[in-house]
Amino acid sequence: MNNLRFVLCLFCLALVQISQAQTFKPVADQEKVLAELRKTSQATTSIQAAFTEEKFLAVLKEPERSSGLFYFQQKDKMRWEQKSPSKYVILINGDKLRIQEGGKEKNVGQAGRMAAQIKELMIGLVNGDFQQNKAFAIACLGSEDQYQIVLTPINRRLKNIYSKITMVFPKSSLRLKELVFFEKGGDKSVMKFSAEKFNQPINDSLFQNL
Repeated sequence: MNNLRFVLCLFCLALVQISQAQTFKPVADQEKVLAELRKTSQATTSIQAAFTEEKFLAVLKEPERSSGLFYFQQKDKMRWEQKSPSKYVILINGDKLRIQEGGKEKNVGQAGRMAAQIKELMIGLVNGDFQQNKAFAIACLGSEDQYQIVLTPINRRLKNIYSKITMVFPKSSLRLKELVFFEKGGDKSVMKFSAEKFNQPINDSLFQNL
């Protein structure tokens, strides 16, 4: 009898976990959803948020975890500042891309065109311009309380890096909550945002100084 109760408990727990999982299906009107997301992003002048990132690498049993702060100011200023486990900064200000690692600025100028594409991609994912990016095919899925946008690269350079990129937006806010990069080799990076502040002033020095 005790064994039967144990099995029933496991079965009930599995049902709860299944019910809690998000099931995404293609939306009936993709253009309507994309228009709603555009409207929200166009009304967003600035974002301040904390982030966590998990990198799932095929060579490691456990994901690499990091955290930090994220800043965005319409339309082309962004600061991605990893604070733990080490400091790493990506700074975008207009057409300039700067990276600091280990307290030293890295030379990204030699990367040329690829660096420009990565900069355009990162800003576009935040300000909504990804919808006009012809380097991706776009699919819009929905669950009970979230939308998921799936970007599949069709640009040759990006196809060599990513198999797809997904973004999750709660229907209640239409704000980016989760961003996942699926790399061609099978690795992936999962970024989640919290403690967001929208449309509040940001010191411009954050977009000028590494």
